[in-house]
Amino acid sequence: MVYKNEIFISYAHLDNETAIQGQNGWINDFHRALEVRVAQLLGRKPTVWRDPKLTGNDLFADTIAEQLGQTAVLVTILSPRYIKSDWCRREFHSFCNTCAQSTSSSPGTKSRVFKVVKTPLPDSLEFDLQPLLQPLLGYEFFKVDSQSGHFHELDLAFGPAAMADYWLRLDDLAQDVAKLLDSILGEVKEAYAPDRPSVYLAETSFDVREQYSSIRRDLERKGYLVLPQQSLPLEAEKVQSFICEQLSQCAISVHLLGSHYGVVPDGSALSLAEIQHEVAIQCAQQKSLIRLVWIPPGVKAEDARQQSLIDRLRSDTRWGQSADLLETSIESVKTLIEQRLADLETQTVKTKPVAVSSANRPQRVYLICDEQDRQSIASLRDFLFDQRFEVLLPLFEGDESEVRLDHEDNLRSCDLAIIYHGESTDLFLRRKLRELRKISGSPEGSRLRLIVVCLAPPVTAEKQNFRTLEALQITQTDGFNPESWKPVLNQLRDKGASA
Repeated sequence: MVYKNEIFISYAHLDNETAIQGQNGWINDFHRALEVRVAQLLGRKPTVWRDPKLTGNDLFADTIAEQLGQTAVLVTILSPRYIKSDWCRREFHSFCNTCAQSTSSSPGTKSRVFKVVKTPLPDSLEFDLQPLLQPLLGYEFFKVDSQSGHFHELDLAFGPAAMADYWLRLDDLAQDVAKLLDSILGEVKEAYAPDRPSVYLAETSFDVREQYSSIRRDLERKGYLVLPQQSLPLEAEKVQSFICEQLSQCAISVHLLGSHYGVVPDGSALSLAEIQHEVAIQCAQQKSLIRLVWIPPGVKAEDARQQSLIDRLRSDTRWGQSADLLETSIESVKTLIEQRLADLETQTVKTKPVAVSSANRPQRVYLICDEQDRQSIASLRDFLFDQRFEVLLPLFEGDESEVRLDHEDNLRSCDLAIIYHGESTDLFLRRKLRELRKISGSPEGSRLRLIVVCLAPPVTAEKQNFRTLEALQITQTDGFNPESWKPVLNQLRDKGASA
């Protein structure tokens, strides 16, 4: 089908008014920015139309209905004034009715309506467009102050910081509009191929929305299909089945958790973020699903529910071999996602390492410690080396992704893993035990023969009460004692000789 207008911007005229005479209106700036950016992406200028003259007293003209009938994409500028405007609501309904009669109303899984939220709507506000707008993914042109709870609209007149956030959101919108126009007009195929792995990117609370948008933007630029492509249902009885259906199409699920608990659907006690994580765990039990969960380093939860969720995640035993809890930079998370996708695409078959007798090579001991304990491990490291063991130590400097890869390689290649728990936190110990649990249960971990937890000074109540069946335990809170290590090393040598 040939469209007269490729993009129709539907807006309330009040939202284009300025408080200072002579300034350019928000809609004027948005119109030009979107038109230029989409043109750069398409390689040609798109036809963008909006009505600059009409007022609330005008009748809904036949010419407007005609224009909407010849429009490929509708961009709505959502605000309180928009939903109170009879004119705006008629534009929206008219476009949706036209789409319903068109054979190309929803190319792929994408809607032809883009929801730009200029001004957030009060939760108490009810309106007839709500059922139609709610499922759409929104492009939020505002930021919320985590301290005051107030929102601030992004405006090109508000200085460099606001401009940077504005252009990021504008670019996200422009790329999605350009991709959809390509699909509707049949100029190019969809950027993603059906045989590539798809990614489930879980909806988040507003405080990590920027990280969410950044990951989604990067993945889609690289040609991956990112689901869901519409907002989650807000009713408890619908949301779980919807999430499960979306996850069934994906090879990886990514969950970003911040300081806020987020939206709780009607009829549920859990937030959308927690529901998505629980459903992902259930799906992983039925199919192969890589699950990556990110918590910002040093995050401080805003309420008890979110803190309880974070604590449960850190102590959860359901991580398995294909799941990771990450408390690192968002760039490291992006790198890890790309690595997991690359592994899936190339279908790399990692063979089991061949067990070699210690008579032919030195056995490897990975001495895992926190940076605070790097000096305290000297005596143990030297003793192990004198006993003819190759000692591997973690990296404490360098790029985060490189440090993580080196750590994973050491886990796969060691015969004995020692977690040295001195000045490190109890969370450090839990995390390392979880990582070893995963590697020891995988084909890659067949070389790992023994795991030891070494409890070193200072003495704490947690260390005195520590018990585990997943590892041997050596307590050295009075200082290094080589005699305590000899039975363990003899056991390791015996296992190596019988391999």
